[in-house]
Amino acid sequence: MKAEIIAIGDELLYGQIQDSNSSFLSQKLTAEGIEVIFKTSVGDDINRIAEAFNIARQRADLIIASGGLGPTLDDVTKKAVVKAFKRNLIFHQEILNRVEQSFRKRGSLMPKINQNQALIPQGAKALSNFWGVAPGIFLQDKQTLFFALPGVPKEMRWMMENEVLPILKEKKPKHFILHRTLRTTGISESAMYEKIERLIDPKGEVKFAFLPAPLGVDIRLTIESKEKTRAQEKLDEFEQKIKEALGTYIYGTGEQTLEEVVGGLLSERKKTIAVAESCTGGLIGARFTNVSGSSKYFERGVVSYSNEAKIELLDVPRQVIEEYGAVSEQVAVLMAKGVRRLAKTDYGLSVTGIAGPTGGTPQKPVGLVYIGLAHPDGSFAQRFQFGNDRNENRRKASQAALNLVRLFLIR
Repeated sequence: MKAEIIAIGDELLYGQIQDSNSSFLSQKLTAEGIEVIFKTSVGDDINRIAEAFNIARQRADLIIASGGLGPTLDDVTKKAVVKAFKRNLIFHQEILNRVEQSFRKRGSLMPKINQNQALIPQGAKALSNFWGVAPGIFLQDKQTLFFALPGVPKEMRWMMENEVLPILKEKKPKHFILHRTLRTTGISESAMYEKIERLIDPKGEVKFAFLPAPLGVDIRLTIESKEKTRAQEKLDEFEQKIKEALGTYIYGTGEQTLEEVVGGLLSERKKTIAVAESCTGGLIGARFTNVSGSSKYFERGVVSYSNEAKIELLDVPRQVIEEYGAVSEQVAVLMAKGVRRLAKTDYGLSVTGIAGPTGGTPQKPVGLVYIGLAHPDGSFAQRFQFGNDRNENRRKASQAALNLVRLFLIR
């Protein structure tokens, strides 16, 4: 089964919002063994939407559209459906009753315009909407399966998982496409390729894809099979081989973030940490606290941006800053010690650097960062050299700092 996803809305074409719906739908379809062959974006125009539907019918077995099911004038998806599939809109009293009831639960009267939501294309099935009032649409036309879902992400996701997928499980051939993602940091794409090149067989069952990003390179493994258990075993086998080749460069799998992994390690060991940040301006603390339950191990964060803050809050001697500079191994170590002493934690983490684009010198260029770690048995700092982009340097510094903690904990 081959699928096309159609995202509807002028706001998508204007770049006002990102199309997260299509990404979610692709993930769900791929997990069911359905190949997504096209993604299309189209504005709020009846003729163009109908044209997109007709083109999709010529090249896909399954079409899933999102957006344009509301009651206002710019919500024209249903009109485009009847134009493309040559159907009439049929009024359904039971749908109107549900819409009215939904408004009553909120303590308000239904606006007259919402009566439009009780109109469904002839021969179509209305799909329930747990989080909203606009019903979805399922229509089977010869060999084509067509679904129209709301554009509101929360509504679309519920409908996809609870209404669309059960229908697809009944109608699609038994075939699986499984993915496995391994997350790495601290190694370039080319260096990684050299380490695992021997494992890559272009004609093999398991397909490799490298997904580079500023903070690391993900490896995606993909396998197609009619036997799900065997496919999972094959992915397990390849995952283990890659882990043996890349070692500690791999920090997680799937959607795991580095802060989740570090937080898990601290929790398992019942250890606490505090952070002193200069060039990252609180970004590391924000990443720690992105994780629910981080109060168990993250005690506090200090943004000591100025030299005076380093001296007053962290007891970094003024003469050390004057002799070595605020961006130095010596100051990074003292910042880590200072915040650990201040917070009375097991570990103290620090970062000091030149984020740019100004402030660099030949001896200390833009992108230079020192990261320090203080622990019960001592302290140390590592030097990193990033690039010229300020925001990217801050993000990379936060990633390197979290990774330094991870590597220390698993040593």
